[in-house]
Amino acid sequence: MKYSFYTLSIFLFTIVNALAEEAAHHEPSVMDLKYPFINFVVLVGFIVYKAKKPLSEMFTKKAEDVKSLMESAEKQSKDANQRLQELESKIKNIDSELIKISTDYEKDAATFAKLQNEETDTTIARMKKDIEGKLSGERNELIEQLSHEMLDLVVKNTQKTIGTNSELKNKATTNIIAGMK
Repeated sequence: MKYSFYTLSIFLFTIVNALAEEAAHHEPSVMDLKYPFINFVVLVGFIVYKAKKPLSEMFTKKAEDVKSLMESAEKQSKDANQRLQELESKIKNIDSELIKISTDYEKDAATFAKLQNEETDTTIARMKKDIEGKLSGERNELIEQLSHEMLDLVVKNTQKTIGTNSELKNKATTNIIAGMK
């Protein structure tokens, strides 16, 4: 295909040159443009023949791209219009929106205060129970400590009394030995 095109081109250029040399000695006329016109028509025809498919594909792809872009723009426009309508309705109803927000705030504040009071009461009750347990433990510990101190004092006083009196020493020794048997 390429070789026949090149051959045809060379042939046409040779003919045009030959005719141009013959016509070099006569007056210009419209008929002198006949062969260049034929060359032009052949060249344009060939270019159209070869470029038809790529150009068609390119234009088809561009048309599809433009179509998808238009669909996307239309969807975005619809979304924007819907959002605009929502905002306009909120603006129109701003007084009712403010009342609703205020009511919701008051409900939330009351609920928070109630929960906070319940939590505080629970914490206080737990703290009272902890303090009562701690006080009870400390009281029992003090009573036990006092009991030990009193017992130590009694034992000390008894030892002192027995240590100073020899009759009590003998009696205590006899009781201890009897208790061991």
